[in-house]
This record gives sequence, structure tokens and C-alpha cells, in this order.
Amino acid sequence: MLSIQPVLLAHDNRDISVNYCLTKGENYCIFELFNFRKMKKIILALLLMAVVVEVYPQWTLLSDDFEPNISVTAFDSTVISGASSFGPYDLAVSYDNGNTWSGSNLLQSGGVKYLLSGDSMIYACTPNGIYRTAKATLNWSTYNEGLPGGLINKIILNDSIMLASGNNSIYLRISGDPAWTTLVESSPVSGIYDFDYDGNTLVIAGYNGIAESNDLGLSWNLWPPAYNFEWDAITVKGDTIIAASKGGVYRKLIPTGTISNVSNGLIELWNPYGYDYYGEFEQFHHIGDHIFMCGETGLYKLSDHTWNWEFTGLEYWTNALVSNDEMLYAVKGYNGIWSCPLNQLIVGTNEAPLIKSPISIYPNPANNIITIETQITAGNNTSLTIVNLQGQQLKKIQLTQPTTGLDVHAFPPGVYFAKITDGSTVKTVKFLKQ
Repeated sequence: MLSIQPVLLAHDNRDISVNYCLTKGENYCIFELFNFRKMKKIILALLLMAVVVEVYPQWTLLSDDFEPNISVTAFDSTVISGASSFGPYDLAVSYDNGNTWSGSNLLQSGGVKYLLSGDSMIYACTPNGIYRTAKATLNWSTYNEGLPGGLINKIILNDSIMLASGNNSIYLRISGDPAWTTLVESSPVSGIYDFDYDGNTLVIAGYNGIAESNDLGLSWNLWPPAYNFEWDAITVKGDTIIAASKGGVYRKLIPTGTISNVSNGLIELWNPYGYDYYGEFEQFHHIGDHIFMCGETGLYKLSDHTWNWEFTGLEYWTNALVSNDEMLYAVKGYNGIWSCPLNQLIVGTNEAPLIKSPISIYPNPANNIITIETQITAGNNTSLTIVNLQGQQLKKIQLTQPTTGLDVHAFPPGVYFAKITDGSTVKTVKFLKQ
């Protein structure tokens, strides 16, 4: 059980998060940060080898030519990664799901801290404000009307509402507005390391706590002083707020106000100040009902109701995540841009694919009936399960022959996974329902 104590808030210039560096305007310290992290890797590698025994070969290095990568976005087959001001380019761009890359620059951006794709536009948060471009052109222009200037850390789109954080403030822009307005003039928790908004609850993770508001910042509810950590990342999922700090991950059930530690499964590094230390966390990412979290010790998935984090690999500072319909992409500073198929992560990272038994599904995309062909020897122990992107099981049948027809006309349009297992091995294939 975690002994809750205040976290030591002092830093030196080498042991400080990218969030902190950019929030404080100390862009120079990114260089020192990454170099210092390289030295820490030797120690961290020994620690991780002592606790991590599984290998996750599904992760693929896509590129390490445009470092350091600290942000990423994706849509269709396009993947864009942003770098700090110390790289030769601001952006690395791929139009073929990461197979080939080219470098690109935003004029005087000073590095790209955060990237976000909307319906038709892409937004880039930089030390010189916000840039945006149409997806089809990648012709960037400033989007700073009404902003005071300086670093913007993050941008959120929720229907017609757009929120951005920077300069210890949060800014608002409604679709069609000619300029940004200041929504929160000064953070109630001494800085904004991360924030989230789900259309109802606005949450801020700051230097000395967590603040939440149900009226877009007119009034705030602060978490009790016992949880007065330096918070790195935060998200809202349904009726739950989830926040990550070096002392672990906590959740708050909004209806009851109950706050509890939910750090089971995380890799603990050491105990330097008399409390559990899990390192820094960078970002949460939602894929359906699943929550992914990345940071100093790698990438984790939360997919059940027992609040146990599953380690999925990518140790040593995973900085940012994004997904499209097929892949989860991750960037790792000076260790490049990586990808992993969603059908391995969503269905289960610990399931070994049955490589010697291919499966084909046709037609794909499908409207009414799909036909599934497999070389797996059918029998009483061979089953077919259809799973959606939320990880929900929609249909399960026993396979008695190599070719099987399945009616999917009632499924909502979207991406699904067909999982076939004989009890010891498993194979998954993605299909699209139109």
C-alpha cells in the first residue's frame, strides 16, 4: 500500500520533464535532459531487466532519422512527428503508415511540443504559439489571434470548443470565433503540466496538485493536500479522473469523490525519498474502452476493471502516443518513432500469433456476410470471437470446418477483430464493417 507523502519538488536542470522545461520556458534544458537520460539508461536497463521478463516483438522502429521526437499525430495513412528545437527538422512526415519519411519545418516554430488532428485541420503547439494546416496541403500558418505569445503546451478539440494551455493559463476558442480568449487566467495548481476536457469536466494537473471544474473554470475543486504531488499527466474517462505522478497513478470517482491509488502493474524504479517512485509519466491515450499511458518506464495498457496496468514494452522514455484505425504510434525522444498493430495491443499483448496458420476474411470491407477461411484444424477447442475496438466481445462461436460464414449486418460500421484460438495459440485479423 502506498504511503502518501508529499513529493520532493526540487529539481536540478538535468532531471526535469520535457513538460516542465517547456512550461517554464527553459527550452535549453531539453538538450541536457535527453543527454542525462541517456546516461540514466544503463541504470534503468538493469532495473527493467530485473522486473520485465517478457519480450514484445510487435513493436517496430519506423524511423530514427529525425530526432528528438516528442509529439505525434496520425490520420488515414499519414503520420507526423514533432521534434524539439534541437533537431534538424521540426517535423517528420510519412504518408504510408511510417514506411518512408521526410523532414519538414514550421517557420520559426522553435520545436513542436504537441500535435493534434481534427476533422480537416492539424494543429501544432510550439514555443511560438499555435500553427495549423489543412490535412490535404500541409501548408502551415499561425493561429495565434488573441494569444499573448509564448509556448503553447497542448490543444484539445471537443465538438465546437477548442482549448489550449500555455503561460500558466487556458485559452478558449469556439468554432467560427476570430480570436482566442482567456478562459483561465492563472492555474489554480501552480502551472499546467497537462489538462483534459470531456465536454463536462475540465481538469488540470499542475506543479502542486489537481484541480477540476464543471463550469469551465469559473470555480474549482482541488484535490486534498495529501495528494499534493507534482502531477505529470491527467485524463477524464467517463465518471473517472485519472492522474499520474512520480508517486504513482490515482483515480477519482467523480460521483463519490473517492480517490484511490491504482498503480498495480507499474514498474517501480526505486524508493529514494521514502515513497514509491515510478518515474515520470507523459501522456494518456484513449482507444475505445482502453487507456494507454506512457512515460519513463515505457508504455502501459489498462483494459480491465481491476485497475491493473499491463506493460506493453517500449521502456526508456516513451514521450507521446497516437493511433489510427490500424496502428498505435509512439515517439521516444532520441530513440525514434515506433509502431505496433492495434490487433495485437487491443486483443491482448500476451497472446502469441499463430503465424503458421493464416486467416483470410472476405469481403473486406463487408456489408452483411463475411467468410472466414483458416488452416487451423477445426475441432471442439477451436473458437472464433469477434471483438470491437472497445475490446467488447460481440460474438463467439465454435469452428467445426475450415470455412465459416458469419452474419455481421447488425454490427455498426467500424473496425473489428476476428480472433481464432485453439486454446494454446491465437490469430487475429482485422476487418471493416461498412
